Amino acid sequence: MNLINDMSASLSFLVCGLEHSGTTMVSDLFREHPDVDSGFECGVLLCEKPRDFLSYEPFCNHMVVGWGIDHRDFEMACDASTFEEFYSRLFLYSSLIKEKQAGNIFDKTPRYITDLGRVQQRCDRPIIAVIKDPRSLALSDFKRSKYSIDQIDQWYEGWMEPKKAYMRSAYLGYQYAWRNDNCFVVRLEDICFDARNTVGALYDFVGIDFKSEFLSLRSKRFNNTSGSSISVGACMQFLDDLPVFIQEQILEDFSEFDRWFFPF
Repeated sequence: MNLINDMSASLSFLVCGLEHSGTTMVSDLFREHPDVDSGFECGVLLCEKPRDFLSYEPFCNHMVVGWGIDHRDFEMACDASTFEEFYSRLFLYSSLIKEKQAGNIFDKTPRYITDLGRVQQRCDRPIIAVIKDPRSLALSDFKRSKYSIDQIDQWYEGWMEPKKAYMRSAYLGYQYAWRNDNCFVVRLEDICFDARNTVGALYDFVGIDFKSEFLSLRSKRFNNTSGSSISVGACMQFLDDLPVFIQEQILEDFSEFDRWFFPF
């Protein structure tokens, strides 16, 4: 498919999930396929109509770098009357997409998980929702904070309630996905512990042929995924790096999200 000349290029599937849950790794695993591509994040499906996305911060601010599109072309994409047309224009104008000219293009936007029902109504495509253990999520957030490990209890006090409120909205999205045949909830832990079968199932879900060679992350576009291969450390690091009392506190404080925890 020549995306430069073909305005019919359309979206193949969506990837979402709570931030830092492994959505970028899933994106990297798909982009190893020579006929699959995506930018970094989008977010247009959080809007009522494409035109609203032009000023929908912070997501609109990511498009120039994340998709390799200049502001004028971004405005033209947002001027589309439908979401289908928005994606066709985005893929046409994106320098990243034109470079690879893949036939299967996806939108990876973690925040879609918080409003998944409406997202699917706006663009009915297969949806992959990535999930990982709340204790591992906590470590990811802590590492991005300015606190030292001896201040982690102080950090936790300020982090817990806002995070729980946000996770409640995301959990509704995961519950929606678990009930919906056009959604696939994948655990980062399953990707790490059973990579070939799990990633193969993801490819099968979106109707794209899988090869084991795609498990080697040779074509990473962004630096959010560390290393060049799948590592169990991606989901188990919290066992070593989070103090036990914080791990136990998370189990208690976030117990309402029972399906979120992995039985390590």
